[in-house]
Amino acid sequence: MHHRKDRTRTEDLERERRAARGGATATRQPADAGSLPAFTASLQNTAGNAAMSQVVDTARQGGASTVPGAIQRAVHPGASATTVQRAEEKATGGHGGIKKRADGRVLEKPTNDVERNFYSDMRAGKHPELNDVVPGSHTAGAVKEMDSETGGSDDTHIYIDNLTQGMNKPKLLDIKVGESTSSKQELLLTMKKADAAKKKAKLKVADVMTGSKLNDYRVVGGTDLGGSRLKNGMLSKRNIGKFSDDASVYDELLPQLAQVRQAAKSSGLAFIAASVLIAVDQEPADGSQAATAKLNLIDFAHTFDTNTMSKEQTEKYQKRFDTGMASLIKDVGAAAEKARKEGAE
Repeated sequence: MHHRKDRTRTEDLERERRAARGGATATRQPADAGSLPAFTASLQNTAGNAAMSQVVDTARQGGASTVPGAIQRAVHPGASATTVQRAEEKATGGHGGIKKRADGRVLEKPTNDVERNFYSDMRAGKHPELNDVVPGSHTAGAVKEMDSETGGSDDTHIYIDNLTQGMNKPKLLDIKVGESTSSKQELLLTMKKADAAKKKAKLKVADVMTGSKLNDYRVVGGTDLGGSRLKNGMLSKRNIGKFSDDASVYDELLPQLAQVRQAAKSSGLAFIAASVLIAVDQEPADGSQAATAKLNLIDFAHTFDTNTMSKEQTEKYQKRFDTGMASLIKDVGAAAEKARKEGAE
């Protein structure tokens, strides 16, 4: 009898060991866009071996296309495939609730104190290095004089110039810059330690799965890309390459991207989850799409300097943003060369 119990216990232990080794098994899967090799180590650090075992089992049963959903369930059991996306949108300021004002010239956006103060500082003449790369902004009162509509207030919203104003058929690409869209130290400024750690863990998984960790940036969304931030991010390089088949569009964007990079360096600010928003008119009046190509640096809900965070944290995220811009510039350059080569064929 004891012999049988010992054997049963040994079999149970062996099953547990195999489950714990799930992450290691995952690293042997093919390195395609939906597989786990590039992400396994980071995911194990965030979610643990038990969660990774669940991820791998689900991925094997459903194929690579179900891996993002498996990650969601591992991090937050029972949640839908949009859990991380919703958490990310909330934590990074999001793009929900945006309203066009003043005949579309201005966008009204609900946001947090940090972003509202950032634009207030810009209007007051602070951070002049950013003047040419950040959208112009207005007070609620000034916008009301433009259209007499009832909207938000300066206590809850920002009012920024619409990048696509005047375009007949705008095409957009929203790219979040940097390998990480969260800082635990920055989160601790506004929430309890346990809540900050939980949110950081969720966003860390999102950063890994959507490609920020791998590429130092990720495509969040854009015209004709669909609503899945996971898919858009995982296919970031492809999405950049498909933004235009005209090499001159990319040629026009490259110096503007370089200007954003230099302006950010000179500003003394650190940006977490800031985005480069790119626009081009697909039906320009003069026939030249390249002439309409332009961009802005946006999303400042998590912007800081050494007045609010340590020098170490500030420099850490300054470097991450700069690295992300360098990677983005490189990939936009590659897209230009590919478009030029295909156009010559």
